[in-house]
Amino acid sequence: MKRLLVLLLGSTLASGLFAAETEMDRLRAALAERLPNVTPDRIAPSPVPGLYELVVGTQVVYITPDARLALQGRLLDLEQGTDLTEPVVSAARLELLAALPEEKMVIFEPEGEVKHTLTTFTDIDCPYCRRLHAEMDQLNAMGIRVRYLLYPRAGPDSESYRKAVDVWCASDRNDAMTRAKAGQPVERGDCANPVLEHMQLGVELGLTGTPYSVTDKGEIISGYAPAPELAARLDGRDPRTAGRN
Repeated sequence: MKRLLVLLLGSTLASGLFAAETEMDRLRAALAERLPNVTPDRIAPSPVPGLYELVVGTQVVYITPDARLALQGRLLDLEQGTDLTEPVVSAARLELLAALPEEKMVIFEPEGEVKHTLTTFTDIDCPYCRRLHAEMDQLNAMGIRVRYLLYPRAGPDSESYRKAVDVWCASDRNDAMTRAKAGQPVERGDCANPVLEHMQLGVELGLTGTPYSVTDKGEIISGYAPAPELAARLDGRDPRTAGRN
């Protein structure tokens, strides 16, 4: 009797797994037919029964199993007051950044304990980028490690792009970055550089302006924020209370 029960349960479980696998296969086949130029990074069941979660880069789409209907937007849990889409997008951002080795970044390290790592797309000539960089010593003193990626907003044929290449090709990139941000000249450089790669990554992450920062949790901080407010946000505190006793 026990052996028969085990066989029945095993058969039921296998049938359920087969059905789920078949539905996923049908979805992938339908997607290949309807969207032949789109390669999903991930397909998984969504929190909504009957919908799948389709992730392409940092874009999330909720789609029916036949790939006929799709919803793009934020999925909110009104009972819990949480955004169910943001964790998926945050993880996708971190995955994209993880594919770029740190050897291709300009990094300003704290001398002591590292509490947070901030990855920031910066433009040498951007006024707010310069304000942020002017507070680098303060950020480092608060345990914030800043990884710079170069994003000259004026494009590859601009003077800003030329400055980004000059900074990268300098023997001391950190010093060159600081001097360039202060409006001081940096020696012309000519070397293999990742500036275009940085710019493409910024586009994939949905960059809309500089400075554009990704936290170590994959969240976005767009624009300039004073160092105390930035530290508060990274700590998960209300930035409006930063600096108050």
